Amino acid sequence: MKVRRRLNRNGVHVKKLLVIAATVAGVLLYRKVQESEARKVIWSNSTDTVD
Repeated sequence: MKVRRRLNRNGVHVKKLLVIAATVAGVLLYRKVQESEARKVIWSNSTDTVD
């Protein structure tokens, strides 16, 4: 019985780490997309034709 409890606790820890890693990856990806969009806006504003 003690072995099962240990395995269950380790499984929970691994799941928590995976959730944290996925969250961090999602935040980093979101920031990268926002930065890319900001660069596109700046580039399009700076290359607009002058009337």
